[in-house]
Amino acid sequence: MSTKFFNNVKALVWVTVILSLLVIPLAAKDVFRGRMLTERAPIEPPAVEIQIEIESWTTPEEIVQFNQILASSGPDAFLSAFNATNKGVVRFLYARGFNLTVHMAQVFEDEKGKRVILVFRREPWSQGSQLSGGRNYFMAIELKLNKKGEGEGRFYEDAQIEMDSMAGRVYLKGYESSPKIIPSIKEKKPK
Repeated sequence: MSTKFFNNVKALVWVTVILSLLVIPLAAKDVFRGRMLTERAPIEPPAVEIQIEIESWTTPEEIVQFNQILASSGPDAFLSAFNATNKGVVRFLYARGFNLTVHMAQVFEDEKGKRVILVFRREPWSQGSQLSGGRNYFMAIELKLNKKGEGEGRFYEDAQIEMDSMAGRVYLKGYESSPKIIPSIKEKKPK
């Protein structure tokens, strides 16, 4: 009986090791850390730390699917599909900050470095924030990084986006209120 028990435990250990090795690559994230100016001093801190964690990037095929849903089923079906996707999270690292789910995330590389655009649904990002009457459904963060992974960004609380099916890309088309400035942001390299 003890030999059979040890064989079962041994098999269970091997299965656990194999499964853990399969899951490790899934845990890889692209992480960006920086400081954002809140424009709310002295009521709120003048700047807050933010951390952006991207689990996966939006593919050109997903942009085509979003456009097809919007064209065939209308804005309600599109917003349902948009809200169902989860590409990562933006964390506002202070006592009153919330986490925002990233629903679209794309990165574009060029000779200077890379541009990152993140899109999420429009909602409060801290306890003290109130949404003014805007006409757009989205919020967006746009980052411009050099080859070293350092740069700056902007946080648009009332953003209009455009999806290009031919290029498979999402663009920031416009915004209603002035953006919050992210004067410094850095991509954290995995160790």
